[in-house]
Amino acid sequence: MRIDFEFSGGYAGLQPRSYHVDTDDLQKELAEELLKLVESSGVFDLQQSEVAPTSAGPPDVFFYRLSLYEGARKKSLSFNDVSAPSTLHPLLALLRKLALDQKRTGK
Repeated sequence: MRIDFEFSGGYAGLQPRSYHVDTDDLQKELAEELLKLVESSGVFDLQQSEVAPTSAGPPDVFFYRLSLYEGARKKSLSFNDVSAPSTLHPLLALLRKLALDQKRTGK
């Protein structure tokens, strides 16, 4: 599965960060964890209209863009912490961590 993830905002207006990966290129354990979180999140069943922010939200809210590609399945969504369903939060937390780790290590 190809994952393209970007986020910005949050405390002190974090500059945009991104994480782009194909799970085939990851260590087996991490790939399995990501795939499990994608499936348990129900992201492929969400519609943009369900997660579209209706307001800017609180000052420290994160804004996200997430695109997933797996065979014929494709999903692209934009949302924030407030409009994201709770089922997405574990996946977002891991993707944020991976994006920040990647930025720190330069990999």
